[in-house]
Amino acid sequence: MTVTDHYETRRDTCTSWMLTDYPSGLDETWCRAEFALPSAFLIKCSKAQQVGFSSQTQREACRLMFLRAAGETANGYVLN
Repeated sequence: MTVTDHYETRRDTCTSWMLTDYPSGLDETWCRAEFALPSAFLIKCSKAQQVGFSSQTQREACRLMFLRAAGETANGYVLN
């Protein structure tokens, strides 16, 4: 297995975990840092917007998470 193959395999694994659930906080932290992936919580919140929130607390947590992500987007840099 080449270094490129290992990198691609790890990226695919991290992307899969992002869409389902990370096995641990350490894995999530590493994957997010290494591959610039969004939080898995944003994915869960997006799904909850479609199928319903389990509680008002979850809805508020998602609202705050989206506000934070929107702020990070607004402060992001443009490549050109």
